[in-house]
Amino acid sequence: MTEEEARTIMKAHGWTYHIQHRHRVRTRYLFGQRRQKAKKIECYICPLSKLGELTEQELLAKLASKSPQNP
Repeated sequence: MTEEEARTIMKAHGWTYHIQHRHRVRTRYLFGQRRQKAKKIECYICPLSKLGELTEQELLAKLASKSPQNP
């Protein structure tokens, strides 16, 4: 999966594509972000270097694990 594909899938499901850096290791990590009322929810996806190995089903499963539950 490419960065654009991941960004499109995440946007379609209400998540924002966000990259965080580790300063000492210089590795970039992909996170999803979304707001739930006044809180910001973050969901770790994978290191950016491993994004090519990630499938759409795996991405959606990771996002669904952090999605707010319907009462």
